[in-house]
Amino acid sequence: MTLHSRVARGGLALLAAGAIATGVSACGSSSSTDTTSTPAASTAASSTATTGSTATASQVDVTLGLPEEFSLVPASPSVAAGTVTFKVKNAGTMPHEMVVIKTTKDAGKLPVKDGEAVETGALGETGDMEAGTTKDVTLKLTPGHYALICNLPGHYLGGMYANFEVT
Repeated sequence: MTLHSRVARGGLALLAAGAIATGVSACGSSSSTDTTSTPAASTAASSTATTGSTATASQVDVTLGLPEEFSLVPASPSVAAGTVTFKVKNAGTMPHEMVVIKTTKDAGKLPVKDGEAVETGALGETGDMEAGTTKDVTLKLTPGHYALICNLPGHYLGGMYANFEVT
């Protein structure tokens, strides 16, 4: 396990312990039985955008690579503001990633430079995910519009993005 992974795991453990200590409970769909879960990138573990209101915990399942290889499909198009865990599964046959970007732009209309979307407003990401793997990204999200994208070369331009709302 790399130092980067240990820092990410420690950050997530601290976040989980804080949620338990304050009595915050998770809602949303149940977690999958996939045993390939890996810790989120440290950028996701350390990302915090908060309004000072009482946080609630939610989970959003996101599937990459199904029903088509360049698909990115959140199980829900929106979630309440607060702590949100994206449980991201790469069900495709090639590597993918998921980046969470707060933006006022439609997910399919982000600026593009050198074949990739410009990630201005990015709050966290999974990092590269091999086919068949699952990763969690936990962020504190404020109300607004977000774009969920795969930004590996050619994937965003191939249609791997989804609009996402936080209320």
